[in-house]
Amino acid sequence: MLPVYVINLDRSIERLKHASQQLQGVGIDFTRIVAVDGRKLSDNDINSVYDAQQNRERFYAPLTRGEIACYMSHRKAWQQLLDSDAEAAVIVEDDIIVSSDFAQLSTTVASLSGDWDLLKLAQPFKPKQSNKLADLGTFTLVDYRTDKPPMGACGYVISRSGATKLLARKCFFRPVDVDFQWQWETGCYVQGLLPYCVDNTHQHGSDILDVEDRHLKEKSAWRRFKEQWRFFWQNRRFNQTLD
Repeated sequence: MLPVYVINLDRSIERLKHASQQLQGVGIDFTRIVAVDGRKLSDNDINSVYDAQQNRERFYAPLTRGEIACYMSHRKAWQQLLDSDAEAAVIVEDDIIVSSDFAQLSTTVASLSGDWDLLKLAQPFKPKQSNKLADLGTFTLVDYRTDKPPMGACGYVISRSGATKLLARKCFFRPVDVDFQWQWETGCYVQGLLPYCVDNTHQHGSDILDVEDRHLKEKSAWRRFKEQWRFFWQNRRFNQTLD
């Protein structure tokens, strides 16, 4: 069985209860990953993993303490996988809804041939176009060569190679789900399993915004425009290598 990791803050007791009910409802046990709390981060903690200079050059707004803590929490889950004997793990956040198909993930992942890095299980925000690669029982394996991977990090499967590639970047400067989209930078090839079996509840308050409101951060429209164009052309070249 694939291990399932649930990222959860110590203070988010009700969210853990909700995630537990969702997973137990489809017969899945899980391991809790104690999330990094942005309220408790020191400047040294942040400076050890967050590249503020790269952020000023390559992203349109400074990351909040909540966004930094969120990225650190996912990194903690990736490291947990590498410290285990498992070949892959399912990683979910605690504000999720899962479908009955979630219970088939272990069988589906075991049927994959060849190397793979990361499989998206959710599309909680704007829908993205996908390209069919193979039928895998309950699921269809896709990639995003005609578009880009969907935003959000509430549910995905990651392999040891995917975790190794993502952890190779010692410091980050974008949110974790945005980095998933820059596949040619991270080296982590993102695919997906449809139908998506995980969704965000869209009801729980955001633990990220609860720490610090990103909407209050100063934003650069010029950097946003420049990086959007950079992404467009680099993403296009990357997708052409998949054809």
